[in-house]
Amino acid sequence: MLENLLVAAPDNRGDSLFGALMGKRYWIGDERRLVEEARALLKRFGMSAKESDYAGNMSGGQKRLIEIMRALMLRPRLLLLDEPMSGVHPTIVLEIQHYLQDLRAEGLTILMVEHELHMVERLCDSVVVMAQGRVIGRGTMASLRRQREIVDAYLVG
Repeated sequence: MLENLLVAAPDNRGDSLFGALMGKRYWIGDERRLVEEARALLKRFGMSAKESDYAGNMSGGQKRLIEIMRALMLRPRLLLLDEPMSGVHPTIVLEIQHYLQDLRAEGLTILMVEHELHMVERLCDSVVVMAQGRVIGRGTMASLRRQREIVDAYLVG
């Protein structure tokens, strides 16, 4: 799994033809720094023990965590997530929620497409609701719950 995170990392001088030709002394510092960053993410996400495991053998929720960690290797200012809770076991959903709340508290902006409205309510300050390609509401989940069109489209049934 460590390699899965490292492949997403930018700024590794050894990833270029020039770097490969220059040799290990040229790029080893970058690699050590990136391995350290990847291990810190694995520790933060409670997956240090799985560092050498094959990512393809992980559960759906663990794969979702790997996807988030890979994105974080890029040191983003904005994290775009497409249905991060979809198909994930409820216990892992709570873990993902916790990690996303921590990232948000640290100042990372998160843009999330999600149909699990209870998660949207817990994680999002501002919500935009769309139906059939058009915006039908925006605001907090509390304010959106009072809008009839949104209730009919998403909150009933």
